[in-house]
Amino acid sequence: MKKTILLSLVLSLGGCQLVSPIFVDYNGVRMDAAKWINSQSLLSMQQKRSLAQLSKAQQQLRHYSDQDGPTRLAIAKQNQIALHCAHLYLSEKKISQLQQQLFGDEKQQILAFYQENAPMIKLDEKSIQCE
Repeated sequence: MKKTILLSLVLSLGGCQLVSPIFVDYNGVRMDAAKWINSQSLLSMQQKRSLAQLSKAQQQLRHYSDQDGPTRLAIAKQNQIALHCAHLYLSEKKISQLQQQLFGDEKQQILAFYQENAPMIKLDEKSIQCE
């Protein structure tokens, strides 16, 4: 009886891993980051969607210094929206883990450069669309 319950639990958790990509749009997310997000089995689909949205925005920060003014503004706006949405559903620790996945050893350098050079944007919370 216990083996049957344990087996069904394992199969249902495995099934969730297979179904997750259907409910989370990983389009535009690096493959390694998408696999990492999908492997976070204790997160809800909404939390995984927030991580995917944040990943799409933050992976652009690696090449932020190479961009022109209007592109930098668009990246900053997208990043600010994604961070706002992520903070609604995720802990700071989980956000930091995603950033570590995206940037590796360059995390502090990339985020520091972005903080110093990104324009401050005041967003209207009513117009923010979280994925």
